[in-house]
Amino acid sequence: MRKNSLKSLVAVAALAVLISPVFAGTVQRIITVNGVEKISGKELKNDDYTFKIDDSKIVVELRHKMVAEATGKWEDRNTKYDTDTVITDADGKIQEIRLGGQKRAFVISGN
Repeated sequence: MRKNSLKSLVAVAALAVLISPVFAGTVQRIITVNGVEKISGKELKNDDYTFKIDDSKIVVELRHKMVAEATGKWEDRNTKYDTDTVITDADGKIQEIRLGGQKRAFVISGN
């Protein structure tokens, strides 16, 4: 009986380890920037950037080096986006990041 309890406990622990990244909240995507876009006063120019987004922060990296960081929040949307998209204002400042396959966008605050 003890062996079955131990096996069950190990199985539950293993399942928790597998599932925990899903709930960790960090999303990472590589998005190509064409032209010049700005985030937190930093310019992103014509390259493939890694966007790492958690519940309240976005970190932008280029070749594994952080180039910008900003705060924001997730907002639910009625539409599921087909592709990853960076939305900017008329001055090229990034306003939000829309991720393909999701019905939410990460909205940058105070950019």
